[in-house]
Amino acid sequence: AGGARNFSVTADSLPLHAPCTTTPAGGAASLRPRAIHELQGRLDGRSGPTNDVRLQLGVRPGSGNQLFACRTAALQAGELYSRTLPQRYQRYWQQPRFTPDYGHWKSLLAREAAVMAQSQGRNRLTILVGDSLSLWLPTEQLPQDRFWLNQSISGETTSQVLARLHYFRGTRPTEIHIMAGINDLKNGASDGEVIRNIQQMLVHLRQQHPQARLVIYSILPTRLGNLPSDRIRQINRYIAYVAAQQGADFADLQATFSDHHGLLRREFTTDGLHLSQQGYRAW
Repeated sequence: AGGARNFSVTADSLPLHAPCTTTPAGGAASLRPRAIHELQGRLDGRSGPTNDVRLQLGVRPGSGNQLFACRTAALQAGELYSRTLPQRYQRYWQQPRFTPDYGHWKSLLAREAAVMAQSQGRNRLTILVGDSLSLWLPTEQLPQDRFWLNQSISGETTSQVLARLHYFRGTRPTEIHIMAGINDLKNGASDGEVIRNIQQMLVHLRQQHPQARLVIYSILPTRLGNLPSDRIRQINRYIAYVAAQQGADFADLQATFSDHHGLLRREFTTDGLHLSQQGYRAW
């Protein structure tokens, strides 16, 4: 979902601040030390997450460019995107003048993870990792008894996800949720390649975060003719086996999201692949 390209960007070479023309009031292009200090105070585990924000339904980013601008503005203002109202930064994201590429998205996620690592305190943290399906998971559906870090990028394959798991190694998550694999199949990857990459993800995350509960989701069915449901079901059986081997939980969404033909239910999708609001509610 979303044509990501492969950039030769390493963690050490990631720019601290991605270029962006939507800078919040104050004009600072970076997360100011004061903002970090204030964010740290809000996230201080000694007092717990007392400033919970239950997001309200309303205007919100609807494109990748808008989402990038909104998250960048929130980060530069010392806010966590998952715990603030998108309306607060609407003037920066409603008509974005900047189109981020894959490298910009990776840089943004690395910066968000670094801020979380510095600011988590004693708060519980759940991390989402994957492609556009988890990227667009509505923040108002996320339980507010913890902090959330969304490390998903539209269009990513399992090999691309695997290559950047170290971005959030400085955090202390209680849970890590993984949704990946459909873009591999779209791009012609073999079943074995998908399974091997998912296995390596789980091995890497188990070593990096031994205390965390790992949850790997089944690949969802689609309504695309070149991605037959019986193939996806077979791959999911292998994913379940690999998850059990690595001590991870396998969340099987296949039955919930499939119609009587084994395809993604019409009411759950916007285009045969991506999820509608009703689809996300079912998740």
